Amino acid sequence: MPADEVPAEIAAALNESAFGLLQLEGVNGIDVGVDEADEYTLRLLVSNPDDPPAGLPDSIGGFAYILVAGTPQLEQAGIPDQQTYGVPGRDPIMGGIQLGPAAIAGGDVHAGTLGCVFRDPAGLPVAVSNAHVICGAVGDAIQQPAPQTDPAPTIERLGSLQQCLAPDTPSLFPGGLVSGSFDAALCSVDGARTAEVGRIADIGVATAISSPRIGSVVRKRGYRTGVSHGVVEGTLGAYKAHNHDGSERWMLLGQVSIVMIPDLGLNPQGVWSRSGDSGSVVVNESNEIVALHWGGDGMRGYATDFAPIAVAFGLGL
Repeated sequence: MPADEVPAEIAAALNESAFGLLQLEGVNGIDVGVDEADEYTLRLLVSNPDDPPAGLPDSIGGFAYILVAGTPQLEQAGIPDQQTYGVPGRDPIMGGIQLGPAAIAGGDVHAGTLGCVFRDPAGLPVAVSNAHVICGAVGDAIQQPAPQTDPAPTIERLGSLQQCLAPDTPSLFPGGLVSGSFDAALCSVDGARTAEVGRIADIGVATAISSPRIGSVVRKRGYRTGVSHGVVEGTLGAYKAHNHDGSERWMLLGQVSIVMIPDLGLNPQGVWSRSGDSGSVVVNESNEIVALHWGGDGMRGYATDFAPIAVAFGLGL
């Protein structure tokens, strides 16, 4: 079930109601999923479905809705983790490994996941992650793995920040959150580092770039959690993205949600993601890259359709 098959009336009800509903305390998102009868339905992400927020409407644009537990949180890590392919100076560079800005601000290291290496319009290798993981000023040095000393060793340099796509549209409501459709960033891969385009650690080589479909089985490799498996359960989502301290950072529109498959054989850590997995690419069973993961709440992950990101950055495999 791709997003373009969602009935126009349901999509319109979501779009007309999303900003107002997201002003209610305890409402963290709204998207389109399917109900127990496998029919499209609107879903409200709330902190606790058993204790619904006050002021919820009886219907949304005339449509019934269901409550789902969800609190999207950006998953940038503060401490480098050695569970990574990112041994200093060891190549090749590939998706699913650790990276971070070279600068250590106030003693804090910021680390996330390098989603995948692509080719830019000139045919050069470039790495993709989240804006909230590596974005600062264009030209900033990016390290792989994330730096553990200041200054970071030259041997760990990955490249330079090239472009950022992050929410920057002012809120429609006074004091509200800025919004946008992307949390993505592009980094060069310096000639001193060798890279494997399309390869994702422990997953394999991506075959294509596509879009997520509701009901599709997917997986990702975050440098903290490793490979995890889930099912796409929501599309056209408008979600509040929270910082680690619980404060609201921005609103992301047109997103997807993924629920972990409750199988310890597939997910031995019992979560879809954890801090540090931000920037992972999500791939389907055909090894097509379909989304860019930016946040989670343990059981669920939240991500952006990768096809428009690829168009915006001019990426190919």
